[in-house]
Amino acid sequence: MLSIIVSWRDRLELNQALPSLLAAARKVGGDVNIVNYSGSSSLLLQQLGQYAEAVRVIEIPSQQYFNKAASQNIGAAHTQQPLLFFCDCDIILNPDSVAAIVGQLQSRPDTFATLAGVRESETNSRGGKHVVSFGYELRIRTADGRVLNIVDNEEDAEEGTRQAPGLLFVRRQHFLSINGYNSDLHGWGWEDQDMISRLTLGAGLTRLIEGQAIHISHDDYARTAFYPPVASRWESRDRMFRKALSNYDEANFQGSYQRDVSALGPKVWVHETIVEAVNA
Repeated sequence: MLSIIVSWRDRLELNQALPSLLAAARKVGGDVNIVNYSGSSSLLLQQLGQYAEAVRVIEIPSQQYFNKAASQNIGAAHTQQPLLFFCDCDIILNPDSVAAIVGQLQSRPDTFATLAGVRESETNSRGGKHVVSFGYELRIRTADGRVLNIVDNEEDAEEGTRQAPGLLFVRRQHFLSINGYNSDLHGWGWEDQDMISRLTLGAGLTRLIEGQAIHISHDDYARTAFYPPVASRWESRDRMFRKALSNYDEANFQGSYQRDVSALGPKVWVHETIVEAVNA
């Protein structure tokens, strides 16, 4: 029923998140797939630990910088279930919440979903001082009458909560109808909101916002270390947003799935367990 796709590159939070990922997959008869985007296979083996034989690993070698959108597209191309869940490697899921969302999607065919929010494992992990909460609301209306509304905020320093636009559930057919993620949005900070925008404005779907999870807190280095260098993650997000908005103004709601699969597909190694990759 559900393929969980987790993009990864040398992140140390996966071993904490993995038990909940597997429990959620079992709850709905799904599978867990780790996309190793040019990270260390030996480090990944350490992160998977006793669960190594319970996951599939999709290896994309020889890429200088991490590209989350390209990684997500390759992950989707190497899974089979009709429903996709793109989850980060630092998220501890509630399996009951995942099952509830899957149930809602099954009963409402013209929808996709994101988790409503996450709670940081360490309150005020972003180091907020006088400004304890900030966010934005994005509203777009297109000439054909479609309306987008995204409310997003960074972690509330007092409550430790924020939205979770990147924890995305989508039917494979809808994912393919907009040609997946857009890897031209290369950097930190907007590829997730771009998917919400294109599934809404391009595919005409309704977004369901349900459920909570825990985000394993970490610093900005862990967020951005393997992306192309920028002055700050805010600069990166602003640049990606402006590029995405320009696409929407041209009524271009297509991603880069086909191009990424053609370019990266021949390099991909798929292993039923990471042990195979390490010993190859």
